[in-house]
Formats: sequence, C-alpha cells, structure tokens
Amino acid sequence: MTQFEAVSKIVSLCEEESIDYMIVGSFSSNFFGIPRATKDADIVVQVSSEQKKRLLEKLPQEMELEPQISFEMATNTIKTLIYVPSIAFEIELFELSDDPFDQSRFDRRMNVDFNNVSICLPTPEDVIIQKLRWYKNARRDKDLEDASHVYLIQKEHLDTDYIQQWLTQHGSEEFFNSFKDLY
Repeated sequence: MTQFEAVSKIVSLCEEESIDYMIVGSFSSNFFGIPRATKDADIVVQVSSEQKKRLLEKLPQEMELEPQISFEMATNTIKTLIYVPSIAFEIELFELSDDPFDQSRFDRRMNVDFNNVSICLPTPEDVIIQKLRWYKNARRDKDLEDASHVYLIQKEHLDTDYIQQWLTQHGSEEFFNSFKDLY
C-alpha cells in the first residue's frame, strides 16, 4: 500500500459513509505547490459519532487505529490517528472545529482530480492562510516554505484580497509579505 492508496481508502470510506471531508496539510500544499516528502496525511471531517464509528470499523487490515482519541492543541480539535505500519505512515482525522476560518475553508473546499481520483481539498488561498497560521503558532519552517511554494505556483490565479483579509485577522500578514514580493 502506498501513501496515496492509504489516503484514497480513507476518502472512499468517507464517501461511503456520507462524511464531508477535505485533505489538508502537506497533501494539499503538494497539490498546489512544490511537492515534498511527508510522513502523514491530515484530513478534516465533518462527522457524527455514529458515522465516525462506522468508518473506523471498516478500516482495512493494513491500518491500525490508535485507541486513544486526542485533543490537538495546534488546531483545537479532536484528532483520531490511523497508522499504516507497512509504510510508516499516519493519517490524522481532525473533526471540523467551530473556528470561523476553519468553517470558511471547509465551505470553500473544492473537488480536484489527483492521480485519477476525485478528492476534496481546500482552495490554494486557504492552504496559504492555514500554513501561515500554523507557522505563526509553531514556527515550523516547512509551513512557511509550503505557503510560499503554493503562492509561487498559483499566484496568477489567487484572490489576494481574501488572503490578506484572513492574514490580517490572524496577525500573520508579515509572513506573507516576506515572500510575496520576491516572486
């Protein structure tokens, strides 16, 4: 099983259970920017407890469920961890939060074709905003690099007013300004 096959399986189970989702994190920045290696996939789900229970019961044998559900401090949401030991890969399911930006990016998510599979991703604008929000809070260089790469590849098609609105609200516009004029 490859990373993409593992993510595709979770997407398929979400669709089977009528669970709204979007793939975020490095998978989304890889799609819109310059791909880099990753050891995990992050998926935001809008899910009832019954839907989640049914999805987790259907996990293939190659996947292991971390029995302890956790609270993710960076996103302020409930996180469920699924591990694929054969490829040392994790899939993190984050429940959609009530945060206004999280709600906005989830409402704006889009269907894209990724390796002949239709998946839901945030818009490139929302990838940039979230990556810069994470960078502000955690100072992970990969988040700043991902945001700048998405901007570099997508800049001709971006709604920069939308980006600026959220960055100003989150206090992370200085990070955007640090690279947008370079390209």
